[in-house]
Amino acid sequence: MTEPAPSSPHEYEAPLPHPGPLTAEQFMPVLPPQELADFLDELTRELSLVPGDAARAALTTRARILRLNVEQYRVNYTLTRTTLTRVLAETGAGVRESWARQEEHLRFMNEASGGVEREYLRATEQIEAARAERFETLAQYGATPDTGSAEEFYQQQALADLAREGHPIRPPEQKTGSKRVFNAFAVFSKFFVGLISGVSINLLFNPESRLYLTLIALTAGVMFSVLLLWLVDELAYRAKLAGGTPGMGRPGLYIGGILAVTALYLGVEGYLNWDGILRTTQQIAANAAQQGQLTDLSAAPDTNAVPEHWSLLAFTLALVSMAVGAALLQGRERARTLLERERLAARVADLKRSREYVDAARTTGAVAYLEAARDRLAPPRDVTSPDHARFNERVLGHWEQERETQVGTQTGTLVREARQLQDALEDFARQLREAQHPQPRRGLLGLL
Repeated sequence: MTEPAPSSPHEYEAPLPHPGPLTAEQFMPVLPPQELADFLDELTRELSLVPGDAARAALTTRARILRLNVEQYRVNYTLTRTTLTRVLAETGAGVRESWARQEEHLRFMNEASGGVEREYLRATEQIEAARAERFETLAQYGATPDTGSAEEFYQQQALADLAREGHPIRPPEQKTGSKRVFNAFAVFSKFFVGLISGVSINLLFNPESRLYLTLIALTAGVMFSVLLLWLVDELAYRAKLAGGTPGMGRPGLYIGGILAVTALYLGVEGYLNWDGILRTTQQIAANAAQQGQLTDLSAAPDTNAVPEHWSLLAFTLALVSMAVGAALLQGRERARTLLERERLAARVADLKRSREYVDAARTTGAVAYLEAARDRLAPPRDVTSPDHARFNERVLGHWEQERETQVGTQTGTLVREARQLQDALEDFARQLREAQHPQPRRGLLGLL
């Protein structure tokens, strides 16, 4: 169950603090001048209690000097308060402006995020309803419940129609071990038979066994084998497709080409191997006679007669036939896969043109469309909002630092002056107390 969307976008606003206005007295940790003046007046009224005229006159002079100091402190206090008020007004404007921009940006982002959240919840509800409707539709038409797109739905319906008509589409064969081995040997046979052809060409045209001629012969044999077997594969592929593809020749023409290429291949391979067998037999006989293993050369068999190694020729031709058969099977299998895919595509196109399943297909594909629309939801962000936020922070820090610097300078001077005036008043109070209550002299000092 999803939570209900809030009714007002203000519910997404962050609880930002709102600092109150600043006053100069908040940054002046000193006593006001009036209290110091009242204290000095109290001390001045006690001067009449001093018994000695000289002491009373000296303390009266000190009291007048302290009165001047208190009045000067009053002037400095008023000036400092005025200066701090001006400093706070100047820096406070910058701070409030930066704070207002920051708050406006956060409110914009919160409102945008709230709108996106409401749209996301609404899109989620639509997706859930579309999924339920899709399940009912797929169950009605007998499709699998995990069908996620209209194209898959049309393919399933086309497969069912073809199966009812007797033209089932076989799924792609799994790559089993035997299938992989067959494909590997089918490819290997082309090069192996080519190597046999290259050896036969080397025996035929390179009796002195020169290296560069050997390489040329082997390369020619491999090229001859690979090209002819590829030609058999392509002709088998075209012969399978020729019946239902306009613009192509008759299937018999391609079949005749396959027979001609196969006959050419078998003839050339047979001749090369037969000639190689004869040359090998003659070389063996010549080497044996040269080594003295044959006592009577006239008793040796005729080198031009049929050699006894005809089994090698039969084995080579069998290999060639197997390679040709593998190429033929691969070409026909490739053509069958293509025909089945084209038949399925044609049936899907017929179903789309008939518009019989258009409502069911639209219902099936609606879920993916709604999910893609939900994924595209994003809050309308200002592209420069990170830069604005950092700039606001720098401006705010600048004004706060400027305020702290000027406030510290002004209040530091005033605090030192207030401390000096307070110490002077304390010293004056001590002197007045000593003058009012002088200590009795003892000993010789008392006699004087």
